[in-house]
Amino acid sequence: MTRARQGFVLAELLVAMLIAAIIGVSLTQLVISQSRFVALQGAIMQARGGARAALNVMAADLRMVTDSGLVAAAPDSVTVRVPYAFGVACAQASGNVTVSLLPADSATYYSATASGYAWRDTTGSFVFVQPVTVSGSFGFVCTWPYVSPSITTLSAPGWSALAVAVPNDPRRTPPGPPLGTVVYLYQLVQYAFAPSGQLPGRTGLWRTVLSTGQRDELVAPFDSSSGFQFLDSSLTARPTPPANLDTVRGLRLVLVATSEQPPEGRAMPMPFNLTTNVVFRNHP
Repeated sequence: MTRARQGFVLAELLVAMLIAAIIGVSLTQLVISQSRFVALQGAIMQARGGARAALNVMAADLRMVTDSGLVAAAPDSVTVRVPYAFGVACAQASGNVTVSLLPADSATYYSATASGYAWRDTTGSFVFVQPVTVSGSFGFVCTWPYVSPSITTLSAPGWSALAVAVPNDPRRTPPGPPLGTVVYLYQLVQYAFAPSGQLPGRTGLWRTVLSTGQRDELVAPFDSSSGFQFLDSSLTARPTPPANLDTVRGLRLVLVATSEQPPEGRAMPMPFNLTTNVVFRNHP
């Protein structure tokens, strides 16, 4: 007797195909969902990285702002005096003052171009002299018998002893800082949110050294709502700067960075809002 051949009937085959299709659709949806989640997280991390990078760069400069250091301000830009080297006036000769510099960060010092220098007069007010040209190394004039008592020019690992000459201001009396006066060299630096050069149609954060005109786009892109607010004596943020900039006690940085492209499944780039206060000394 011959055994009947076994197999699938049409109904069983259809049920199997239906189950496989359901599993396939579920797996496809899972893969798409995971792909979109990864893209979303990547876009958020990109935006967050842009905001933090902008904060790190600006905070390093803004925390160094001293008396009358906020020179110009608007909701989308600020200009500040940023000290980069400190020293002591140790000689006067030929219309110049020689400044014996304290050890500084060598990378910062040699990449900077002085916009001016500042010193405090007998009334306690800072005197700003700009523009200036910093020239030469004149460490020998800061020791006896040129200066008595001697002013020693210090060195440190990675920093050779250095004294520089800057011009006096003949319009003032005295025209320059008395010997022994603390002096600092500074750059005029502008931070501004402006149209991006890297990503047309978007907003970037620009840093300009006004003494040289060097303009660099630091981070992009940002949302158009990014900008600066101004802290008063009670540290309350104001959207516009006051008429007297010396009353500003700090800045609120509103950094709304965005991803370069919308993540998969989204119509708009992802934003990341990093808002923080940077307080500095900016009053006589």
